[in-house]
Amino acid sequence: MNRIVLWLFLMVSVCSCKPYAGIIRYALSEENVLYSKAVIANGFLYSSGQLGINPKTKLLQPDLESQTRQIMDNLRILLEQHHSDMEHLVKINIYLKDISQLRQVNEIYTSYLSERKPARTSVQINALPQDALIEIDCIALVQ
Repeated sequence: MNRIVLWLFLMVSVCSCKPYAGIIRYALSEENVLYSKAVIANGFLYSSGQLGINPKTKLLQPDLESQTRQIMDNLRILLEQHHSDMEHLVKINIYLKDISQLRQVNEIYTSYLSERKPARTSVQINALPQDALIEIDCIALVQ
């Protein structure tokens, strides 16, 4: 009987929880844009798509390799600013103008990661902002 009462108590407690009861924080962009760089909700960081833009010069890097490296550097910095790191990546989305260049991206991408690889989606799309060749966003666990 006590087990049934305990089970019912637990079920009522779990079912009565609000699905969005966690704290939500917004990492605002320095630029005058209509989105946040990242949103932290319920222990996860959701980044906006990152282009290969150097944050100091505000210029898009000239080629796929340098854009990819700049994106991964920018993501690493964003994660560290919000109490996470590349080890806690859960999901990555890669958007490429030319999917045949995925092998080149993979070589750079994997150099930033440990043996623990996040889930990933890679897709080819028609166009990216500023005529970029690649865009990447991520979801990471915040510590």
